[in-house]
Amino acid sequence: MLTYTSSTSIDAPAEAIWLVLSDVVRWPKWLPTVSQVEPLDGNFLRLGARFVVHQPKLRPATWTVTEIAEPGRFVWVARSPGLHMVADHTVTQDSPVASRVVLRFSFGGLLGGIIGRMFGSVTQSYLAQEGASLKERVESSRRFTAE
Repeated sequence: MLTYTSSTSIDAPAEAIWLVLSDVVRWPKWLPTVSQVEPLDGNFLRLGARFVVHQPKLRPATWTVTEIAEPGRFVWVARSPGLHMVADHTVTQDSPVASRVVLRFSFGGLLGGIIGRMFGSVTQSYLAQEGASLKERVESSRRFTAE
C-alpha cells in the first residue's frame, strides 16, 4: 500500500483532541479539506458506521469505520473498483498537556499505486492542512475556555 503520513503536536490532552477529531459530522465547520459529511448510520463513530465525505477536488467517498479505540484512534476505509483507501487517525498523549496526532492515508488495490501517485500531492497537502486545522481548532477552543 502506498501511504502518506502527517504528524502534528497539539497543546492539549488526548481527550480534548478526540472530542473534535471524532465528531466527523462537524468537520466541515473547521476543516477546509472537507465540504460535507453525510452520516448514513447515525452521527457518531462506531464500528461499521458509514459516512459519505465530500472533499474539494475529489469525488465523494463512502467511508466505513473498521477500528475504534477511544480516545486514541479510529480507522475507516473506502472502496471502489480496483481501489481500497484507508484513513488512520491516531492521538497519543505525550505529556499531561500535549499530544501528538498522526494522520495516515493509504492507497491499495489494483489501482492503488497509480491513483495514490496521481493524487499524492493533494493527499499530502490535505493531511498537512487537516493536522494544522485540528491543532488550531483544539488550541483556540482551549484558550477561549481558559479565559
